[in-house]
Amino acid sequence: MTSSEPAAKRIADQINGAKLRGRDGRAYRLMVTDLKPVRPRAGWYYLAVAICGRGGEPSRTPLMMGIVSGGGRGVMPWFEVRLYPTVEFADGTGLDARSAGLEAAMVDLMGVLIPAGGHVMIEYESPGQSQTHRELLLRVPAAATYLGTLMFHAGFRGAFKDWYIAEGGHEGPRKLQANKSPSARTARIAMGEHIAELRTFIKRPLPLGAADADVIAGAQERARKLLKELAPQRPRNRA
Repeated sequence: MTSSEPAAKRIADQINGAKLRGRDGRAYRLMVTDLKPVRPRAGWYYLAVAICGRGGEPSRTPLMMGIVSGGGRGVMPWFEVRLYPTVEFADGTGLDARSAGLEAAMVDLMGVLIPAGGHVMIEYESPGQSQTHRELLLRVPAAATYLGTLMFHAGFRGAFKDWYIAEGGHEGPRKLQANKSPSARTARIAMGEHIAELRTFIKRPLPLGAADADVIAGAQERARKLLKELAPQRPRNRA
């Protein structure tokens, strides 16, 4: 790796060979199986990321694919990706990446690679991410949706944007964007807005329909956990 390499490629190089810790305690190694410039965009790279099997071979289907930008001209680095909750290997075996915690770990890794002021966009239109799609349709706060919570935990705690309706015709599929605040001041403002929105949401009555009620109840449980994590720790009384 040299300093003359595009910033996006340097970010991708940090993914290649990285290890994600699964909920089972096992370390899963990543392999970038495809990396090429996005023409005519400057500084954008298309990438596909697979999980290596026990023999070192990459999975036949990816854990993640999308675009990475190294930023430039006042724009910080960012990702626009699709996550796959399951992956398949060449021998026909599969891995439930969601249950193994690898979706969350992959988002955590992007949180490490993207600096303050950057962002990540995750597509939710594909069948594997339909939960987030449904939650957003039911007006669940972005941070309390399945994908939003993953991004929030990874450090993307600035403003969220739901790219549900294309504004210029070139935004691609529906996706949820989460930003890293560029300064301490904007971070405080965003956090205050998140907390207020989550507090209001957990008081919302459940819908009458059982299916929708289940969706809202699950999202409210996530919201309560987030609020508990964000609550300031009270000092312990000294004896």
